[in-house]
Amino acid sequence: MVQRSTSTFVGVVLTLILVLGLLIGGGFYVRTLITQAFDDTAAIRAALGYSRQILVAQLDEETGVRGFAATGDRVFVGPYDTARARFPVLATKLQAELDAIGEHDAYAAAVDAAAINARWVQMVAQPILASHPDLQHAIVLELEGKALIDRFRADSDRINADVVHRQQVSQAAIRDAIDRINVLVGTAAVFIAAVGAVFLEMQRRNDVRIQRERLRAEHEQREAETLRAAYDAEKRIADSLQEAIAQRPLPTLPTLRFSATYVPATEETKVGGDWYDALELPNNRVLFAIGDVTGHGIEAAVTMNRARQALISSALLEGDPAAVLGRVNAEMYRQNAPLVTAVAGFADAGTYEFVYSTAGHPPPLLIEPGRRPRLLPCGSLPLGALGGSVYQLHRIQSVPGATLVLYTDGAVEHSRNVIEGEELLIEAAAGAAEQRVDDTASFIHKTIFDGRAVGDDVAILTISFAAETATGLRISADDAQSAFVGRLGRNGPARTSRVAPQNRRSTALPERLAS
Repeated sequence: MVQRSTSTFVGVVLTLILVLGLLIGGGFYVRTLITQAFDDTAAIRAALGYSRQILVAQLDEETGVRGFAATGDRVFVGPYDTARARFPVLATKLQAELDAIGEHDAYAAAVDAAAINARWVQMVAQPILASHPDLQHAIVLELEGKALIDRFRADSDRINADVVHRQQVSQAAIRDAIDRINVLVGTAAVFIAAVGAVFLEMQRRNDVRIQRERLRAEHEQREAETLRAAYDAEKRIADSLQEAIAQRPLPTLPTLRFSATYVPATEETKVGGDWYDALELPNNRVLFAIGDVTGHGIEAAVTMNRARQALISSALLEGDPAAVLGRVNAEMYRQNAPLVTAVAGFADAGTYEFVYSTAGHPPPLLIEPGRRPRLLPCGSLPLGALGGSVYQLHRIQSVPGATLVLYTDGAVEHSRNVIEGEELLIEAAAGAAEQRVDDTASFIHKTIFDGRAVGDDVAILTISFAAETATGLRISADDAQSAFVGRLGRNGPARTSRVAPQNRRSTALPERLAS
């Protein structure tokens, strides 16, 4: 019933559009006819006026010549000269008007009349005016030019007859256009009345349909309340799950310090996929990791836990962070899990070295004494995007007192401008280094979001080498080589910093990532 009513409504609307289009087109057509008729009327009136004026000019020329021939008084030459000067201009305007209204026969007659006038002037008027007054001679010349005058008047009558006929046709066209307007108006009135009747019937049927829809809406509302209750229950489960797996105590070492913070965006999106982790290893080494799962809810929390456990398990088998991410990526891809961005690496307090690899995650930030904080190289695809993804290893030789800052994208994408967000992050890190705060992660978060709304979950993890060496000397980045190269030499050859070319973000995403 609803589908049939909709089809009827669509049919009426399409018919209305079609008829209105015809009415509008007809209106424009009638308007064109009326405009053309009025334009023709104006041109016809102008043509009639010019026709009368050239006839008067011809008569003035004849009168002046006859008066001079009869009296010898040059006063009669004045009207002749005036008419002679006006005649060519009037003839040109008459021809233009006749050509504009398409009166070709009348146009030819006007051209002929102008030519006859020129011959009459040459054969009759000029010889009489050039000689002394001789009435007998003038009469002879006028008799010889009578045929020209008769032909001129015949052309003038022909012009007037054609123009008057055209005027009658134009007036008839105007009357016909007015009649068509009346027909269009009447048709429109009848059609609108018919459409009104159809809509009244449709309105009656819609009232019945609306009542049925109201009952259906009440039923759907009850179902929506049930779904909402199920969602709330799912959220409580996800909250509990995240609380159970999110917080793991960070290692406590005399040579390494840690700080971390996690802040959800809002209560509605609290259950996110942001996480961080750190695990103590032998020989003053620590495994660190941070990641972000796409989406929210139970699936994001479960995926987060799988990624963390897979990463830790792989790190116990592999000493290469790039190989660790490769193992986790293969596992996530087999499970068809949501995409995960991550940074995984090792911090060695004996050599003051950070070794890490990234998977589509924002670049780590390094704070060193005496230097401005800087972003480190990053790149590669997120975990689970492509089964055969290869991840790049980065080694950063640092100094005592250095701090590595890891964070999720919520820390830099709050303003929708990543470059601006990274600059703000660098300034916050510089402030933390200058003030030598204990909780670097919380200080950076507070500085970034002071007065700003949190649009996404934010996790920040920092790993810091102890600022004091074994001899009690504070080491800066500029004098690092001279301060502890001897210590490194006793433990083996010093390892130099190998930094891969900067690759801030990967743009060649596979089909699964793009979807």
